Amino acid sequence: MASLRPFSFSALYLYFPILAFAFFQNSQDASLPAILIDGCFEDWQGRTPLFVQEQAAVSPEALRLSGLWAADDADYLYLKLVFNNNILLQENNRIILYLDCDDEPHTGKAIGDIGAEVAFAFGQRQGWMLVNGDSLSIEYEALGLVAAPATYTDTFELALQWNASPELERLHFGDGPLRLLIRDEDSGNAMPSVLYQPLRQGRAPLKWPGLEKADSRHLRLVTHNVNRHHLQPDKRDAFTRVYRALQPDLLLLEEAYDGTAEEIRDYFQPALGPSPTGLWLAYKAGAEATVLITPYPVHEIVPLGNSAAYLIDLRPNYPGSLALVALSLPCCRQDSARQAEADQIMAFVRHWRKGSVDGGLAEGTPIVLAGDANLVGYPEQLATLLYGRIQDSLAYGASFSPDWDDSPFTDLCPQQLQRPMTFTWRGKGFFPGRLDYIIYSDSALRIGRNFVFDTVGLPESLLKQYDIREQDAPNTYKHQPVVADLILYNQ
Repeated sequence: MASLRPFSFSALYLYFPILAFAFFQNSQDASLPAILIDGCFEDWQGRTPLFVQEQAAVSPEALRLSGLWAADDADYLYLKLVFNNNILLQENNRIILYLDCDDEPHTGKAIGDIGAEVAFAFGQRQGWMLVNGDSLSIEYEALGLVAAPATYTDTFELALQWNASPELERLHFGDGPLRLLIRDEDSGNAMPSVLYQPLRQGRAPLKWPGLEKADSRHLRLVTHNVNRHHLQPDKRDAFTRVYRALQPDLLLLEEAYDGTAEEIRDYFQPALGPSPTGLWLAYKAGAEATVLITPYPVHEIVPLGNSAAYLIDLRPNYPGSLALVALSLPCCRQDSARQAEADQIMAFVRHWRKGSVDGGLAEGTPIVLAGDANLVGYPEQLATLLYGRIQDSLAYGASFSPDWDDSPFTDLCPQQLQRPMTFTWRGKGFFPGRLDYIIYSDSALRIGRNFVFDTVGLPESLLKQYDIREQDAPNTYKHQPVVADLILYNQ
């Protein structure tokens, strides 16, 4: 949890009512699907909103909340936020969520008609709590905050963990009715406060089928951004336990700058177990040092900026080849560079399919894009990777439908084993987010077991069964391994 220290906002708290409808929600339909924080929102369908704004009473250009939905379970409060404009939730805004944890206006700080004990400014990624009369500074960890997606959009879903910190528990967050208010400090637009009664009902129990492949014939791909940490002696044991538990057939690393491909292979080979072909091969390409460790030979390697393409010959164990693009797109605020590399990758896929590079791909060859996509900016980058919508057609040619049946690629979006979330990165400063992707041609490939392997919060029985420790995944790096078992259609 983030350290707590004295804190105060200097902002002037004013309340500007707008023409809207607010609803008291104190029940949930058990027939509705459980919420999964994946940035897709289908599981919110059929739920009654807490608040909707039906007509703007302010400038249409001013940022405002258009709708708010809420749900909960034994562990989390879930919120869906809809705004009138696209924003990046974690930057460049002054939107603040206020929580009145006891629905008592005379306790806490007076914000509009509520007494707020908690405030969190999304764009500044910090806030405060009032605990026993003290104002304490907080970051996202104190609320257990997870939000999706990590890109610009007008719709977000987020989760707050009831018992994320001792300070939050002392406020009895989730023990009874609570009020919420969301305000944009720049425009002054604020929704009316809304009352929510959590039920704290348990989620359906998670099933633990084990970490192994469901079928030994499936081809397990594990992708993991190691960011130079892979050869650090103090991290070797954690890496070894993680990879030994996952048993990859194809291990794809990103940002493995240090060491040659062979040195990295030799370093991790004890964790990989016996090779199905009797040997482990290793290849390294791309400006951000993607490394592929595989039992199968690679017949073609093409650097694609930071990323790289590998054509893997799976014979004789599997018919034909696998076209694997190792994603390691530019990070952070480099939207233009990230879009250019997405364009470059998909232009190469188009040429690969059409046979205009090195003979091309055989018809129906499975295509997988996997790795650290760093999608934290404009949503067009994901649209390029999924739909083949190339932005710079002068440099990279026309848009196209990338799958063999002229349909889009499929975004796998694996879930964590122990919680209803899909984030693959957790670090300091920014909220946890999904940065690592597996995108594939579903006309030529099916997926078996798939998951994000975060060891934090796994049941003790599972940790013991696979000889792993709860902090092993974060002790490797901030990115968690992403696992997908590939099923070739002619298996």
